Amino acid sequence: DVFRAGTLLEMVRTMATALARMERRGGGGKQRVKLCVQGSMGTGVFQGLPLSLSGISRLIDLMDWEEDVVERISNGAIGKDHAKDDEDVFILICPQNIVGYSILPYMEEMMEVAGDRPMILFNPKLGDIQSAGNVMSIRGRQGRMDFANSWEEIYHFRLLYRKPYFFPIYGALRKSYSASPDAEKWELYKRFGKMDDEYYQLMEVYEKQPNPDQMTKVIWGKP
Repeated sequence: DVFRAGTLLEMVRTMATALARMERRGGGGKQRVKLCVQGSMGTGVFQGLPLSLSGISRLIDLMDWEEDVVERISNGAIGKDHAKDDEDVFILICPQNIVGYSILPYMEEMMEVAGDRPMILFNPKLGDIQSAGNVMSIRGRQGRMDFANSWEEIYHFRLLYRKPYFFPIYGALRKSYSASPDAEKWELYKRFGKMDDEYYQLMEVYEKQPNPDQMTKVIWGKP
């Protein structure tokens, strides 16, 4: 949602600050965190950048950080040249394909340089986008799908509404990571009230992600 850049960046701030306060693996002080926003892809007049990422890198440059972490959080882009040897964790903010260009090669190159250092995707959209230039066509699709599916989802939060509209919001679906797969739960919340007095009430807990029919029965009470 292009109108919620502030919310997105506050979530990034919380995550990056917590990571920067952790000790490096093997010692040597606190971790250094790199925030990575993809740059324009393409050449000349055909350069493109997702609308939802427009201005995000500039806003990160303007963000204020706590004194104990400000020297260990930096801003960069996605690509092999942006994984420096002294950086410990990389947060890729909303990486996504655009018409005519795929972000996946840039990510793969960066992963090769980063090695076993943690890399976190925040709100990724790695699905194919068809174009007249035969980019992201049937050829190579399985490889791209395998790459996108190779990431482990550690947190999920999604508002529930009736498409194609984004309002009103009827509820939310949430999942948090646990070291034990048996302890992971999917929580379904229903929204009550209006505006100033709204609240979300936990309605159901599932062992695995509920399907649309299950959520519909709980949120809208339909058989």
